[in-house]
Amino acid sequence: MKLYSLPLSPFAARVRGALYAKGLAAEMLAPPESFGTSSSFRKVSPTGRIPVLVRDDGTTLVESGVIVEYLEDAFPEPSLRPKSAEALAQVRLITQVADAYVMNALMPLFALFDTKEKDTSAIEAGLARLDDGLGKLDALLAPKGYANGERLTTADVWLTPIRFSLDGFMAFAGRKEVLAKHPRFAAYRDVIEGDPALGRVWREMNDGLKAFMESRASAS
Repeated sequence: MKLYSLPLSPFAARVRGALYAKGLAAEMLAPPESFGTSSSFRKVSPTGRIPVLVRDDGTTLVESGVIVEYLEDAFPEPSLRPKSAEALAQVRLITQVADAYVMNALMPLFALFDTKEKDTSAIEAGLARLDDGLGKLDALLAPKGYANGERLTTADVWLTPIRFSLDGFMAFAGRKEVLAKHPRFAAYRDVIEGDPALGRVWREMNDGLKAFMESRASAS
């Protein structure tokens, strides 16, 4: 298998996390520059986005959620799905809440803070939306350990890049207080750093962030 991925992409990071947790080997490929508008890359990824999983027969899959579910179906052991229907539903709920209420609130805030003249009202509204989403997510997490308890699941694959992105935002915006009211997600970084697969994803994203910041500095 091959995976078109970039270290800092939270969506590609989900797939890498699943691959590492399942002990699956995949060659990592960087997409071409301006891949979003590349006609040749569209032949690989109809959406023009990453990640893209290239299977051994040459066929491709896109969208991180689809790829992770495929990996679970095609390579069921070790499983990243809980055995009970109730626990599996909880894992799926965590991933959906993380995407819909945290990730969707977080990403626009980077742009709002990355301007010389900041829109204070938009920033405060965005921070309030993020706080609300973090509250929803924090209430779903297990008190200790992985997202749903004692073992790694697809929920952890989802939360790792979001937690990394949140750390990046807090440093970039100087808003260290963002996690003050959300102790479970605040402590979740310890879970990531203590797990070989999740910790590997975190380090890759950190390397990607350093490269991005160096490129940004040299361009300014």
